[in-house]
Amino acid sequence: MARKYKRIAVEEGFTIPEIIAEANKMDEAARFAAGLGPVKMSPARAAFTECLLDLGKSRLDAMNADGIDKALLVVSSPGVQIFTPGTGTALSRLVNDRLAEAVRAHPDRLAGLAALAPQDPAAAAAELERATRRLGLKGGIINSHTKGEYLDDRKFWAIFEAAQALDVPIYIHPREPSPQMAAPLAMEGFRVGWGYAVETATHILRLISSGVFDHFPKLRLVIGHMGEGLPFMLDRIDNRFVWEHAARAATPKSKRLPGDYVRDNIVISTSGMNYTAPLQMAIAVMGIDKILFAADYPFEVVRDSVVAMDAMPLAESDKKKIYQSNAERVFAL
Repeated sequence: MARKYKRIAVEEGFTIPEIIAEANKMDEAARFAAGLGPVKMSPARAAFTECLLDLGKSRLDAMNADGIDKALLVVSSPGVQIFTPGTGTALSRLVNDRLAEAVRAHPDRLAGLAALAPQDPAAAAAELERATRRLGLKGGIINSHTKGEYLDDRKFWAIFEAAQALDVPIYIHPREPSPQMAAPLAMEGFRVGWGYAVETATHILRLISSGVFDHFPKLRLVIGHMGEGLPFMLDRIDNRFVWEHAARAATPKSKRLPGDYVRDNIVISTSGMNYTAPLQMAIAVMGIDKILFAADYPFEVVRDSVVAMDAMPLAESDKKKIYQSNAERVFAL
């Protein structure tokens, strides 16, 4: 049966040579802390780096082979957030100009989110406005913490103020755990599959705890990997949130339960979670309108993600929402 929807993948990575060149100037300790590894790449890292750098024919050929109709591109972690404020801001503008050029060349196949450098919050807010209003990008991408600092710190809230005013989403993407979290999560083989999820889910809970969504009630965030585990923990999170505040005779900074903000202010993508049970629970907790398809190119096998989603025991109307309609609404595609 011919499908009646487009497959839109919303967390598809890319980078530019200038980011790699600047990162290669860092010493080994700094590179390791940023999750970059040594300058000399392993064969596996070299292969996906080559994929990240291509914004033209090779990427489109891969999309065609994998059955992806449109890709929403995001600068791969850690992006521009590991550099000085000036360098990070300059690189974010270069990334966004380069991305907008690729989108203009292939408007039916590519869209993108603006790279932001929170090192300079005011400049990041201004860049979000420039990239969305002038370049046509569809929101912003922040690769979680910035030099160990999280966005619950009010000095970063100019970025959220701009996002709400512009009515565009911010994608909070995982990266290497912050220095405060890195040591206990530095288990070989678990740093990405577990450590990244713990780090990013913690970031979201810090934002909720800070009251950011009360201050910016129309703020929309997107997180990947089936919600970084949060949909599966919400009942306990809400229960213990109430219990802990009562036990300590403390007043929460946020006005509502954590789960309320997750359901109202956050949309999740499937990236790398190609399993029926987690998707079914995420739909039950979040609602079908809050689920987006993502393949996480080139870090996952995209064809596996497509085959798995196609095989999900869902109505075709629900598959259309996950693959196409929700992404079109969330990112104004």
